[in-house]
Order: sequence, then C-alpha cells, then structure tokens
Amino acid sequence: MVKKYRKNAKGYLRAGKIYQLMGNDLKARQFYEAGLRNVDKNDKLQSVMKQMHETVSGRLSKREKARSGETLSDRNDSEPRNRQAFDVMQLPVEIIEIIFRYLPFNQLVRLQNVSKSWRMFMLNNPTVWSVLDFRKCDRKSIRCSTLRKCLHRAQGSVSELYLYNIWPRDASIIGNEIVPYLMTARLQVLHVDFNINVFLSSNRGHAMADTQWRAFRNLTVLKLGGCEALESKELVKLICQSTFPSLCLLHFYGSALTRPKSFPTLSKWENNFKPSNLRSLIIENSGAGMIAHTEDLVAFLTLHPHLISLSLSHFVVSNSASTNRFVDLATITPHLVQLSLIHSLFTSTPTVPPSCQKFAIPDSCLKPRTTTRQNNGVEVYSDDSFCVANPDEYRNLRHLDISSNTTLTDQDFLGVLSRCDGTLLQRLDMNACPKITAGRVSQVAEMCPALRVLLVGQNSWLTDAALAALHGLRELEYLDISSTDVTFTGLLLYFAGSDIDANGKRIPLTTLAARIQERVNRYRTSGDIGLRLPLKTLVMNSCTGVSLQSSNWIRSLGIHVEHDLSSMYDYTNKNKKKRNL
Repeated sequence: MVKKYRKNAKGYLRAGKIYQLMGNDLKARQFYEAGLRNVDKNDKLQSVMKQMHETVSGRLSKREKARSGETLSDRNDSEPRNRQAFDVMQLPVEIIEIIFRYLPFNQLVRLQNVSKSWRMFMLNNPTVWSVLDFRKCDRKSIRCSTLRKCLHRAQGSVSELYLYNIWPRDASIIGNEIVPYLMTARLQVLHVDFNINVFLSSNRGHAMADTQWRAFRNLTVLKLGGCEALESKELVKLICQSTFPSLCLLHFYGSALTRPKSFPTLSKWENNFKPSNLRSLIIENSGAGMIAHTEDLVAFLTLHPHLISLSLSHFVVSNSASTNRFVDLATITPHLVQLSLIHSLFTSTPTVPPSCQKFAIPDSCLKPRTTTRQNNGVEVYSDDSFCVANPDEYRNLRHLDISSNTTLTDQDFLGVLSRCDGTLLQRLDMNACPKITAGRVSQVAEMCPALRVLLVGQNSWLTDAALAALHGLRELEYLDISSTDVTFTGLLLYFAGSDIDANGKRIPLTTLAARIQERVNRYRTSGDIGLRLPLKTLVMNSCTGVSLQSSNWIRSLGIHVEHDLSSMYDYTNKNKKKRNL
C-alpha cells in the first residue's frame, strides 16, 4: 500500500503498527516520519499518525536514557522483561486470513479456544471456513449439527468440502443439513465418503434436483466413496449430460464387498449425452469388483474424449457375441497419457494411443500387444483380424508396469520392449513375473539403457549373475531386489561389472570391494562424474543372503539402503530350530 498510495496514511499506519507488534520501534518511527512527510496535511489520519509518532519516539528516548545508566549485564536481564508478547490478532485482517489458509482444518477448529478475540475473529470472517475438511478430525464421528455450524459460518464461501465420517448417515437428515447451504456456495472440490444418494432426487428431505445441481458449474474435483454410485442412473445421467462443465477429476472408490457391482448399461439408454471436458477418470473398486460389458464401457469412455489419465481397478469386462470384444482407446481417447488396469480382466488388452507415456497392468491377466501379422496386405494384431496394428503404440512409453503377471513369457516380454523406445523408457516394474527367465535381464540393459527405476523383486530367477548383467544401466538410480536370493557377491558384481581382470584371472571379493570403495573416495575428492555410482536407492527387504554388515558397507558408498531384517531373523531362527532337532 505504501508503494502504490504514497499520499495515503493507511499504509504508513499499518506498516508502523506491524513493526510495533514485532518490537521494532525504530523501524516503526521511520514509517511514521515518512508518512508525515508524504501524506497530505488535510488527511483525517494525519493527527493519528502524529500521535503514534510521539508515542514511539517517547518510548525510544526512555530506553536510551535507561541504557545509558545501566551496565551490560543489567541490560541483558531487563530487555526480556520489557519485551511485549506478540499477538497475531493485531495483524491486518488480510495477513491473518492468509496465515489461516495454511492450517489444517482440525487445527483451525481448535484455535477458537485460544482466546475470546481469536474466536470472535474466526466467527466474523467467513473466508476462514472456505475449506471444510473432516477427514482428520481425530477419527471421531462428526455430528450433523457441527457440520451445519461450519457451513453457517462460511456463509456461502465454501470452495472445498470433504464430507467424511458424518453421523448419523440418514439421507433425510444430511439432506436437510447440507443441501440448503450448498446452493449458495461455489464449490470447486467435493469429496463424499458415503452414499451419494443423499444429494439426489428423493421424496425425503431437501434433496437436490437436476436444476439445482447445475449451480455447481465451478466444480473441478468430484470424489465419491462407494462405487455403488455408478449403479445410480440419476447420478450417471448428471455426469453424462455435462452438468458439471468445469469437472476435471472424477474419482469413484469402493470398499470390499462380496456382491459384485454392475457398470451402467449406457448402450441401452435412450438419452442425448454430451461430451465432457473430463481429464482424469478413476474407478477404484475392491473386493469382488465390477462387471461391465465392452459396449457399455466404450459408451461411457466415448463421452470423455479429452481424458489424459484413466485408471480402472478390479474390472471384469466381457462382451456379447454381436459386438466387438476390443476396446480401442487410441480412437476413443486419442490424448491419453496414463492408463492403469489394476487386477482387471479384459477379453483382450485395450489399444492405447501413441501419446501414452504410462502403461500399467499390475496383477492382471493381460498381455501387451506384441506380435502382428499380414491380413490381405494390411498389418493387424495377431489376436484381432479387424484392428489395424499401430507400430507407434508403445513408442513414447516412460513407465511400463507388468508386475504380478503370471502369463507373460520371455517372448512376450521381449516383444513389448522391442516396441518401446529404449531411450525414453525410464521406469520398468517387473516384480513377481515368474515366467520370465534370468537370461532376459542382460537384454533389459541393452534395450533400455535410459532406465532410472527398475523393480525386479519377488522373482526366484534373479541370481547374482543376472544382477551383475544390470551393470550396463549407467543411469539407474532406484533398484528393488526384495525377496530374492541375491547375495552380497552379486551386489559387488553389479557395482564392479565383473570379477575378471585383464589377464582372465578372478579377482578376490575383498579386492573388488576395496576397488569400489577407492572409486567412491576418488569421486568425492575430485568430483569426476565418471567415477560416480549412479545408484541412489537400493531396496532389498527380505534378502536373507545379505547381512547387516554388508548393507552398512553399501550405505558407506552414499547409497540409501532399505533392508528389513525381521524376515532375515525369522529365517535364521527357523534354521537353528531345525539344527537343534
């Protein structure tokens, strides 16, 4: 304010008051003096500024007289006593509101008990209650009356609302408490952790009609607990009719249920749906999952052509005899960047557009498309005589996740890597892939030289020789070899590359370890990047072949090591019991 309005006394008074509260009277007097010089004499606050200047000047003069007649020890003892306590509530309102925005909601509620001035300030400033987050309120049930009070204090300024653990969960009660206040709010984030039907048209309570939902045009994030919401035709129609034009993230998540849920049969609905501007779609099932038909899933995804991220969890997708069994995401979502199919079962693996950078199919019986064949002069996929093959389908992948895949063989694995650009692929997750053999590890280093993250844990085929073949990954920063039979010898071979010298003789392990340590010391003193070990994090939990002393030696090289020894001790105790028997 002082820079923009040099002739306005408010800026000088506010700055001087702040420095007074901070205990810096000298700086406050400088602002008052500058104000007296620059502010117009006809300003109504001129007299107030003169009075503040006299007060601060008198205080400084008394301190100077007192200091002139006392010793250094007395001065050090008296200054803390004369120092005034700093009260945040005396700061300008704008600054206090900015400070409170960085506080979690549960701490914000507790601040009401600090003092009467704090409580009055929080009750009279609705913007303080713009974010109502009940997710971390001591894990206790939140009464509807408490929710009503918070919404009333916000006075329509709520921008983020996280409804979690609200009690009682009666549709009529929650509808009566929440809906009237939400109608005047401009919500941007809405997270409902219970049945969404409390907001839908109902004969009970003040549930929201379609015209009322259209008031939420600013909603950008919608997260709904319980995937049963997808079975509600009313909610699905609201989403498909583009009721929320600003919606960017839609997230459904559910709890473990024995009854499998059904995906909405959009292909049989006679409605004029509109394409949305949705960027991210997450349907996170658990337990028995969700059953869907190909035509219904395709009909739903067609309504979101601008999707960048798509994640489906615990899906079982089947098809009827009269429809195509393939999901061509390259045509439906041409801008897709991330695709995750977690523990899902499709008739065939969906095709992805060339823009895809992350392709994850963990814990799924799916194989990426690897082989093609000629069909009347047209190159098609081997498992589909109608889908034209796209040679650039996996060309831009940065992250490939095929973990816990029990059907992927060596031929399939190499076929996937051959379709990827090795200079772009930076993360490869192949944990728990039993049908891949150790002989393919060396080819990983040749085909993917730019890898930075590699996860090969929970594989019995990973031996010391296979680990040594990864020495060619010069940019590898994160390596996970948990639950494998790798020993300290294999780790030395990985760091050194080989234990054979120029004369063809085998180098002792102690000499090999000394050379690695000497290389690290030379890098620390000279700073030569060529001597640096690229690895930064090594995860080897449940690796019983590596001792605690060996893991500490690896840490001395400047590598962060995660080595859980609990399983190792259990393993050794079992062996001791067997020997005693």
